[in-house]
Amino acid sequence: MGTLRKPPVRLAIVGLGRWGKRLVESVQGRCPEIIFTHGVTRTLATAADFATRHRIAMLADFRALLKEPDIDGVVLATPHSQHVGQIRAAAAAGKHVFCEKPIALTLEEAEVAFDAADAAGVHLCVGHSRRFLPAFETMKRRLPEIGPVLQMIGNFSWSALPHSPGGWRSFPSESPAGGMTGLGIHMADAMIGLGLEPRAAMVAIRRSACSSLEDTVTALIDAGPTIGILTTKIGPGRFWRLEVFGTMGSMIWDGEERVIIKRSDGPAEAVGFEPTDIEAAEIEAFGTTICGQAGWPVTRRQALDGISLLEAICQAHDAQTSGTREGSFRRSSRSAGRISKQVS
Repeated sequence: MGTLRKPPVRLAIVGLGRWGKRLVESVQGRCPEIIFTHGVTRTLATAADFATRHRIAMLADFRALLKEPDIDGVVLATPHSQHVGQIRAAAAAGKHVFCEKPIALTLEEAEVAFDAADAAGVHLCVGHSRRFLPAFETMKRRLPEIGPVLQMIGNFSWSALPHSPGGWRSFPSESPAGGMTGLGIHMADAMIGLGLEPRAAMVAIRRSACSSLEDTVTALIDAGPTIGILTTKIGPGRFWRLEVFGTMGSMIWDGEERVIIKRSDGPAEAVGFEPTDIEAAEIEAFGTTICGQAGWPVTRRQALDGISLLEAICQAHDAQTSGTREGSFRRSSRSAGRISKQVS
């Protein structure tokens, strides 16, 4: 795909808020194969000291950044609604793109983004960082041990910090369906990565603690022979747990560094892992993808299925507030899905 680059890969950071800085710090000066050389952000003054410390040349705007010939790829840590336009512009300029999730807020927009990257011959890598945890790889590799999967139950919750008042994540237009947009979509991707193929969704949404967003969201997902339950809560602190039940046993992803495997005819086996810097892992993987040394773990179809599920949940929120109770979740003919949604 395009001309293969040899390390070090030169990247530009777009958006130097809290999370953009975290992505830069994860690799800058630590990974010789990756270097952030340029950046652009909405308020230059707030990023000046950080840019100087990390030797990043700040440019006035995104279009100017794309004209820099030495930049191999861009890393987007910008508001969700800006992603598609930025992806299209970067692809047209021949830059590979790493985009924080969600890549878009609708299936059509996500398809446009992938189509633009495909047409330009560049990589579009969606930042679902939990794919880089050893626990996920263990779950995926050992899933056949518990037989065909009948049920998945996942919860990813956090404190209210990322949705603090005044930040763009606190705007309903950027975080429709509340915590599902920024948090639950990580769990949705993990479930899809383990084989869940959604067909229909019923959603319950409540607002109890976060003033501007729905802070408690639960989706019941029909995935053919498998039933999924996906839930997220803003406020209780960091919590990650995915339970998978098969015909011959179960697997529990308990926190990010432990997996418990229990066959119906044997004792439970707990497997622990050392903590992983998943931000460093995904940025390094973006570099190796650009160099053609490896493929990105989230396929186009999986990324689009995740957006389709998110969109169905968001539509369910709108239906709930308008009083209607039915809708549709589609599966694109171009390798994605949209599934019927209902509201509780």
